Amino acid sequence: MPISQTTITGSVKTPANREAKITGVTFQLSDLDYEAGEIIVANPIAATVDPENGDFSVALWPNDAGMDGNTRYAMTFAFSDGSSLPGLKSVYIRASDTPKTMEDVAFETKAAAAVAPYELRVLTQAEYEALSPKAPTTAYLIRG
Repeated sequence: MPISQTTITGSVKTPANREAKITGVTFQLSDLDYEAGEIIVANPIAATVDPENGDFSVALWPNDAGMDGNTRYAMTFAFSDGSSLPGLKSVYIRASDTPKTMEDVAFETKAAAAVAPYELRVLTQAEYEALSPKAPTTAYLIRG
């Protein structure tokens, strides 16, 4: 049975606001989880990278689709000289039918930690207004 996927896009820059000449971005799941009767294993997932500008795109399994829901991704960046650097260490991907930017993912990851132990839901104003009832253990963040 197919498992959920969310597309993540991003761009990597140097501190001097130049294009980082990366050759790879890898996402590594922290542990296994389950979705729809399938075991989701912690294999590294390589993003598609444009080495000219550092833009990347990757389809990842969203952490909130899991039965346990407590996994995270760690990122690693590879460069043309063969070196690599660890990136973000605790990335939490939320399910989405539309692509998300890495900036959105980082924001949602930090916001979820800030409102813990409540669940975080990121919605448009219209989606929020259509909710009935609203859960008392959920923090709703209106975007857009």
